Amino acid sequence: MYYQPDKQSITKMSTSKYHQEALEEYKEAKADPDAWDQRIVDTGCYVENMALQLCHADTGDWKQCTQEMNLFRKCWEQHGNRERVKTVDRK
Repeated sequence: MYYQPDKQSITKMSTSKYHQEALEEYKEAKADPDAWDQRIVDTGCYVENMALQLCHADTGDWKQCTQEMNLFRKCWEQHGNRERVKTVDRK
């Protein structure tokens, strides 16, 4: 399961070619996840993470991926990952 975006986010994501590619990657990862993919799936932000990675790989410039970065941050916070990671890092 991944982040359920609001209508505004859906509109932004649906216009992103990276989001469409990320959805396809998610389907494959979900069908037969390796340990790495499963860790990302467990964050609830697999699609947003993949869209951000695809954007950066394509453009080579994080500044051109602000839409993807904002959607990833929103997802990360909505799923409580900031707190989860803080807890994991303290062990």
